[in-house]
Amino acid sequence: MAIENAIWEELSRGVAAAEAVFARSGVSIEDAVSAMFAVDLWETDGLPKVKEPTEEQRAAAKVWFDAERAGCEACCAGWPEDKIVRRRALGIGPVEPKVKTANLTTWPDRQRRYREIIERLETATGPDRQLDIDICYVMGWVNEPGTPEEAAEIGLPYLTANLAEVAEITRKSLQGWKIEIDQSPCDARIIEPRRDADADDTSVAAWRCASGYQHMEKPPANTAIALTLAAMRLQADSFLPQAW
Repeated sequence: MAIENAIWEELSRGVAAAEAVFARSGVSIEDAVSAMFAVDLWETDGLPKVKEPTEEQRAAAKVWFDAERAGCEACCAGWPEDKIVRRRALGIGPVEPKVKTANLTTWPDRQRRYREIIERLETATGPDRQLDIDICYVMGWVNEPGTPEEAAEIGLPYLTANLAEVAEITRKSLQGWKIEIDQSPCDARIIEPRRDADADDTSVAAWRCASGYQHMEKPPANTAIALTLAAMRLQADSFLPQAW
């Protein structure tokens, strides 16, 4: 589920609501999404060469649309009316995210600790070597939790202190994406390249979103923390239970 400005808890709530619709229907997610594409293509184009969906496909597509509506309503519950998203928010990503397959044994613990890492980045007052190694563990870069001393021994990056180092890691993992940094107050945005001339940019911010929404009351303590936080927010879908 992808809804701009939605936080972890809201997205989790939306995914759970959508999954409940599929569970009640008895229609698999794969069958529902295939049927949805068939119906969507027919209703958009209506061309003779496009085969008209069967009644079974229309029924399965309705399950998809019902799940999407339920997910959006659950995710956006309590939002201002003009901010509520009602469609085109549900999707199927890769079977399993790379952050999970990096170390399957530790995945349940790393998934559980993701939200904690975000909160610690939001409230960090400066460089924190323990937080550096904890981030590396949650992301699957190291196989087990460690100490600041161990972080130094194995040469882990200074994710809460060295902006140049964080920027290099981010550019390598998100080739083609744009990085914007604000110095005062500190903030960072990671912007996806537009797919075509008519598409809107998709961005993830550490503190202030393009819409004006603020993830927390105060900006990050420094620019390295800001960019690390933005990169972690971009990974949120990978850590949602069964969101892939």
